Amino acid sequence: MENDTAWQNELARRARIYEDIEARGRFEGTMGALDYAAVTALTLVLVVAFWFWGA
Repeated sequence: MENDTAWQNELARRARIYEDIEARGRFEGTMGALDYAAVTALTLVLVVAFWFWGA
């Protein structure tokens, strides 16, 4: 029974944290359009480079 109480407290704590994050409207660490474009460009460069290297 003590485990259930501790788990309920942990769930309540996590819910408060997520509510605070949502209320601020800023999600730390989320990727924007520029981040996705950079990852896509890097992937394309690596694929082409390894393709030339292996050819």
